[in-house]
Amino acid sequence: MNNSLERFIAIKTEDGKIEEVMGKYMYYSLPKLIVKVDKVKEICEAIGFPVEVKEKPSMTDAFRSATSEIHHRILEVYGDEMKVINVYCRDNKKGENDVLSRELVEETLDETTNLYKKLANIALDKNSGELVLSDVDTTSSRDIPAYFEEAKRYFYLYQGCISNRSIETIADKYISTMSAMPISARGHHYFVPRAHMHKISLLEDFLELLGKSNLFSYSDRRDSTYISINSMYVADNEKQRDKMAHEFYLDMAKEISEYQSRIIGLMERGNKSQRILDRWGLKIQAMESKKREYEKILNRNLSDVDDEFSMLRGLYDNFKMSVKSSQIFGAVA
Repeated sequence: MNNSLERFIAIKTEDGKIEEVMGKYMYYSLPKLIVKVDKVKEICEAIGFPVEVKEKPSMTDAFRSATSEIHHRILEVYGDEMKVINVYCRDNKKGENDVLSRELVEETLDETTNLYKKLANIALDKNSGELVLSDVDTTSSRDIPAYFEEAKRYFYLYQGCISNRSIETIADKYISTMSAMPISARGHHYFVPRAHMHKISLLEDFLELLGKSNLFSYSDRRDSTYISINSMYVADNEKQRDKMAHEFYLDMAKEISEYQSRIIGLMERGNKSQRILDRWGLKIQAMESKKREYEKILNRNLSDVDDEFSMLRGLYDNFKMSVKSSQIFGAVA
């Protein structure tokens, strides 16, 4: 949408009043996705989606993703008691360099301590590119060969592909260009300021085309190609500004806390990298810029996070002094 036209957008409220628009509430949800990396790159190029796809999935990535798909919940009756049993794969301790192995385990939930039983090893032979089943518990009543076949099916499906986590990362990188603010609800919910509303349609195109390229299919025949992405206007009134200010504080406090923890971690590990210092300086500047932008959008002084910002700035300054000191003493030496 043309930015000059957005200034004149207005909506009709429940009481019949005409109000200007502050932005849009946007949300999306994804089915289980497995999409070829080359297809994702092709879609990005075709529609001009401005996020570079850097993923180069390896055979090891495919193995980990495939074995992680094995997760079965089983209910069994033992006398008067109903037992809940989970069957899944977990990491093995590192073995030979050319073999990557994971354990297929059975976990029985208990009120005090869960009981674990190893069913088999599922391994990837990196030389042959084949999966191998070994150390099978022949006393188990579980259909271990069926779990192995499930792992093999996903292993071949995942090769050269990315799944939900990578796709969500790509979407999040684009959403960050909208000065969007996450909403504290389960899933992918955002407030997008009016000046960036026009960018939503490109995200819609990107996700909808990804859905059509999904290689995954549900066993119950649910539609695995449909991606739900919707948006609605948010009125520019005092009630909505109060709500958005509350969400801003929640999001900003969480982000500042995370930044503080990570900078403390860098200093505790003795990190002296100028490149990392510069990167964190830009991150903090971007956060402060976002605060100023939202003060204009919400027409209020968002001062409740000033103390947290001061603490973050103090930590960054300490980190900066540490890096500079190491450079000075290093030059003298």
